[in-house]
Amino acid sequence: MKEPTIRAHKANPKLPRYCWEIDENLPLDRFISYAVMRLREGGIETFESCDGGRGHSSPEPMVRFWGNPGMGFRAFSVATDYGLPASDIRRYWTVEDGELVGPSWEMTFARRRLVRLQLQAERGGLIK
Repeated sequence: MKEPTIRAHKANPKLPRYCWEIDENLPLDRFISYAVMRLREGGIETFESCDGGRGHSSPEPMVRFWGNPGMGFRAFSVATDYGLPASDIRRYWTVEDGELVGPSWEMTFARRRLVRLQLQAERGGLIK
């Protein structure tokens, strides 16, 4: 069998079960999983996330999602309702094979506040 080109996290007993529910081959990073869960519960169609930092695909915690021009406002509203520490929201395009693709949305978060919120959610049983 051919080895996958993208490596998933090694099984980590500290990862909440929710991290594995969206895609068991590519689990969510622990410290972005509460934000992803709440955004998805609020109807935001996420497709990429990272809890940020050295060795990660993003220097800061972020969630990317699909949507029309108003979806950023909706995502911000959901984030605010759940106390998620959003720091930036932007629309972006990527260049694939020389052509623009998009736009998509990206929301970034204040790392320390997000980690604190994640730990509170885990202790409170809000994420398992």
